[in-house]
Amino acid sequence: MPTQKQHRMNLRIPVLSRMADDVQNGGSLRRSTAILMWSAYAAHAAVTVWALAKPDKQLKSPRWAIPVGWAAAAGGAGLCVAAMSRFASAAEVEGTRNDALATRGIYRYSRNPQYLGYVVALGGAAVGRRSLTAAGLTAAIAGAYALWVPVEEHQVEVLYGEDYRRYVREVRRWWGRRL
Repeated sequence: MPTQKQHRMNLRIPVLSRMADDVQNGGSLRRSTAILMWSAYAAHAAVTVWALAKPDKQLKSPRWAIPVGWAAAAGGAGLCVAAMSRFASAAEVEGTRNDALATRGIYRYSRNPQYLGYVVALGGAAVGRRSLTAAGLTAAIAGAYALWVPVEEHQVEVLYGEDYRRYVREVRRWWGRRL
């Protein structure tokens, strides 16, 4: 369950506040909230692309970090695609419809592979481009996810009960299986 501090932080970020209200009151996102969420993702992606394309203050990193960053960007994008491919519809991806609990494929290793993949892709691109602005934008989205994920996980626990609690005992929030 989200902590009181996380709840207060969510109220300061309008899209997160609306998402939290939807899942807590109705069990899933309303279509209008999903559109707002996708708009926020698109705006963040557009600003990130802009940051990657423009001349910027450079991150201090060794030359070998550039190809490693781009490899991480490709891997993160692949992780995100692998996570989304598990779902049968866009409604499941965006949370407007809840079907079966995802525990197979990439979900055997991460409870949140879409979010993880997106952050790894953005962070990798920031390192590959040596963009300080893109790194800051990556930190911002990672912070938003850190606030959102506990709200979402609480709702998933309400929906799936013991099946989800068992899954939490087996798979870490971001990456790795528990032994």
